[in-house]
Amino acid sequence: MVGIDLNGLITYKHASLRYFDKKEHHVTRFCPDNVLLLVFDGVLRFSENGTEVEVKKGEYYIQRKNVYQAGKLYSDAPKYLYVHFNAEWTSGENALPYKGCFDYLKLSSLMDKIDLYAHQNKSNAEMLYLFLKLLLALKTPSVTSETATVLSQFVENNLSNISSLNDLCKKFNYSKNYIIRIFNKEFGVSPIQYINNAKIKRASYLLETTSKPVREIAVECGYSDYTYFYKRFIKSTNLSPLDWRKKMQENPFSE
Repeated sequence: MVGIDLNGLITYKHASLRYFDKKEHHVTRFCPDNVLLLVFDGVLRFSENGTEVEVKKGEYYIQRKNVYQAGKLYSDAPKYLYVHFNAEWTSGENALPYKGCFDYLKLSSLMDKIDLYAHQNKSNAEMLYLFLKLLLALKTPSVTSETATVLSQFVENNLSNISSLNDLCKKFNYSKNYIIRIFNKEFGVSPIQYINNAKIKRASYLLETTSKPVREIAVECGYSDYTYFYKRFIKSTNLSPLDWRKKMQENPFSE
């Protein structure tokens, strides 16, 4: 299948997470860059030179540069990471196919880090390193275990009620050491790091997409102590919650 030549020169340009509103349409444009799209919720719809494309949850797609893109059909509130880059196209064995599936549970931490670093204006070398890691992960996908999937989904769906590893132990009747091994193996972080990352990620999303007061968002994300939430948020993003909201709502990378 035709795709990006992983043996050729690859240049990172910019990236960001993107959340569509209901019935929002893809932008109409001729884009001078290739664009990698990784959809982790909803459905993204657009056309390329008149051919309709639909990218569903758990799928990735690479838009080819200098192709006419249009959003004739509205999308189903997709959430995705996009990365603008330059690279050569090929049909050789070292090609990353222009479309395929990905394991969001495995790649969510890397995707979040790419978004965070992009908004922190990290060096091009750092961003290219993360982007290449992402491309290689898509080239050689791995499968998340069923147990890890159940644990992570429980965390994502119960952020306001989870505060420690003991909460997971009581819910699933697993030992602490077993849960720690699962998270370290499947996600590359400890259970507490995963929980904290998920809470900050959710808070970041609510700050960007709603006008809810910061204290209300903190409670919704499982932080009864506002001071602790404030410190955790700054440590993770290098910005206060209000500064994050202001910056994200003025996001210069918006698609």
